[in-house]
Amino acid sequence: MAESERFTALQERLGELRRHLLPAEFSPIGEYESMQLDMAKGYRLLTHAEFESYLEDISKGTVLYALQQWNRNKVPSMTIVSFLAAYHSCWSVGDEQSNQELIDLSRARTNPKDSLSEIMNIASKQFINKISSNHGIKAKNFKSLILPTGVDIDELEPQMLPKLDSFGSKRGEIAHLSAKVNQQINPKDELDDVNFILDCFRELDQKLVMIKEGM
Repeated sequence: MAESERFTALQERLGELRRHLLPAEFSPIGEYESMQLDMAKGYRLLTHAEFESYLEDISKGTVLYALQQWNRNKVPSMTIVSFLAAYHSCWSVGDEQSNQELIDLSRARTNPKDSLSEIMNIASKQFINKISSNHGIKAKNFKSLILPTGVDIDELEPQMLPKLDSFGSKRGEIAHLSAKVNQQINPKDELDDVNFILDCFRELDQKLVMIKEGM
């Protein structure tokens, strides 16, 4: 199935990071030199950043394309419906938002009798701000970015969200804990995690390509 140029770029970049930062051959008993372990930590941080950037770009690109198509032909797509549903729920996908944040988002809205075009404009500005303030790839971040695109998350790999939570937490351990704290890391496990997430994102990407082609 067709894949986006953005996914191709992600895949190529992850390949570079694998070559640059992980051992060419993995130890069968999991023993590595300290430099190799440090590079594996760098691999975790940088691959996380690439995944995060991909999700933000593909979400933004899909929604903005849908808005462009709607402005041209005024035919609502699944993305437009999902986008407006997310807007009317204040972009909330769970309990991660504070009451004050929801209140502030609601106050940004104007009279309900305003035109649909103005609603689209307000919603798109809020959405861009939501993407700009995103930090992470955990399940709540993933849902916040992907639900507005129209993808049915229930149709994706069921183990993806738990893996994203785990990977995001492990990234935080590397980023925020001192090197003096004992942190277990195995380069082969890191590669396996990245490959699993990449395969999940490939399926996501193919669905997004189909959505855009149907607009």
